[in-house]
Amino acid sequence: MKKENPLLHGFDALPELEKVFRKNFEAEDKAREKGLRLSRQVGRCGAQAVKKIHHADFDGAYLLLKEGELSLKSAKKALARVPEIRYAGFLHHGEKELLEAMITWYILKEQRLFIPDFKEYDWKSYLHGMAESIGELRRYLLDQIREGNTSEIEAYFSLMEELYYFLRTFDYQEGLTRGLRRMVDSMRQMLEKTRADISLVVHQAHFEKSLKHSQKDYGLD
Repeated sequence: MKKENPLLHGFDALPELEKVFRKNFEAEDKAREKGLRLSRQVGRCGAQAVKKIHHADFDGAYLLLKEGELSLKSAKKALARVPEIRYAGFLHHGEKELLEAMITWYILKEQRLFIPDFKEYDWKSYLHGMAESIGELRRYLLDQIREGNTSEIEAYFSLMEELYYFLRTFDYQEGLTRGLRRMVDSMRQMLEKTRADISLVVHQAHFEKSLKHSQKDYGLD
């Protein structure tokens, strides 16, 4: 007869605990896989929407934004009971991609800032999406310059500055902001490049205007 170890009281429950914990892990793993798949879909919708925006297909972009919204809600629902997975990073990445596209869409299509319901959207992802939208606005300005549409470029550059200076106010530790400060610092360089591009266009326009006036004065037009 096997002698009972007096130090092992309760150890006979380990097999049952194993079943319970394994079931918990399996459920969390399944939630992670679903959340990861949906988060990737959210990011793809955002990226494809941005592409359509720059091709002036705002209706097509809007449909993708709505699709991304549905996928985001499903992802958050799947990860609702596993916060350590929800905040692992992949959901944030997809959400900020979608919010970048939304902010860009509303600025270029409706000339207003998109402010979501923060019960539905993560506010830190919103700040990251806002930072990345500055890059999309630069791309839009450069496209307008190449096409010769320069009447509104200074107004849009002013919007880029407004977003940048707003984001600069959140000067907190990187771990707290998910790396926002580093991203905002890179936006500063982008702003300076854009300012130089616009200055060149404006100076060239002034030169051409002065040249035309001179030609007219001397009867050379």
